[in-house]
This record gives sequence, C-alpha cells and structure tokens, in this order.
Amino acid sequence: MSLNPEEFNHSLRKRNFINASFSGLNSFVKNLEKHFFSKVSIRENSSNCEKINLVIALNCNLTLWELIHQYETGNWGTFNQFKYSLSNEINTVQKINDIPIDVDEFSIVLKDTTVIIDKIYNRSIGEQLDYILHELGEHYMQFTKEYSEVPYEIFVAVFEENLIQNELNLVNSKKTQNYNNFWAMYFESEIDAVIYDVQKSTFLYEDLYMLNQ
Repeated sequence: MSLNPEEFNHSLRKRNFINASFSGLNSFVKNLEKHFFSKVSIRENSSNCEKINLVIALNCNLTLWELIHQYETGNWGTFNQFKYSLSNEINTVQKINDIPIDVDEFSIVLKDTTVIIDKIYNRSIGEQLDYILHELGEHYMQFTKEYSEVPYEIFVAVFEENLIQNELNLVNSKKTQNYNNFWAMYFESEIDAVIYDVQKSTFLYEDLYMLNQ
C-alpha cells in the first residue's frame, strides 16, 4: 500500500473562504504587519458559523534563510511574552467580539518558499508558532539537502493518520498534538511531495505505510 503525497496535502486545503470581518480587524492586521515586517491578508474559513477560523497569509520580502537569521537575532517577530505573541493578539480581538476566534491556517510567503502551518488543535498555531520557526532554523541544513535546494513549499504538519488514510479524521488524537513529526515539502527536483521526518532529521522516500509499522 502506497500513497501519493500530492493527494493528502491538497485535500487538507479545500476550504470555503470569505472575507474576514470582525471588530478590531484593522488593528489586528496592522500589528501583524508591524511585527512580521510583511503585507498581511486575512480570510475566514466559513465552514463553522459558531467560530471565526482565520486564514492568515504573510507576504514577506525575505528568503527563508534571511527570515531564520532575522528571527534568531530577535529582529523578526519579536516572540516573547513581554513583547509580542500571536496568541496575545488573538486574545485581544476575541475580547471585543462575541464569538471564539482561532487561526485555521498561517502561511508565510517568502522569496524562495512558502511555509504553510495548519491547525492541529484549538490555538495550536498561536501557541507553537515560535517553536515552528525555531525548528525551521534547526533543520534548515537537512531539509535543504545540505544547502543545495530550498523546497518551494513546506507544509507543517502532516499527521500519521493522513499518511495512511489521506484524511483528517483523528485531529484530536495524541499523535497530532505537536508539529515535530512529519512535514511535507515540494522541490523542483521532485515530482511529488517528499515527507520530512522532523524527529529523525531525514526524508522518507519509502512507501508511506511503513510509518505505521
């Protein structure tokens, strides 16, 4: 049994979008643009009328390596509890609205790649964005094939259930409570997506069902 990685990645992103509209939206966008040095666009996933699920895209005029360097030197994002956090921004706008607000997808569009972070549980992106950016720096040499090729898309995260069943039917299982298992990456040199094992710092080229063994 094998599974084409091209299929599960795109299946996760079939959502119905509408223009974002809630109290405090303009201030929320301006704060994101200020801290991420990016042009920000925000839409909503309209699949749940009882909650605002945001789809946030940052358009940043940096390469991935430049972003990692700026992040590590404290010049991009300024992530710490005393200066700034995405979770705090979400909490601020939620206080002035009568409906829960969360981030469904967070994309960083760079000069050489796009990093797409998908929600795995309530507030997962806000809570773990700092960690994800740190891991991008830690694994940069490995997933760029020793600096020889930057993937043009990085999808964080891919769950074991997706690799086997090609659907998100166990998003609340213990296997999906972090972003440090599997990432999907697209390279110009590869026909399909390639799975990167974050814990082992290596690519998985064998049949994906082996992950379940």
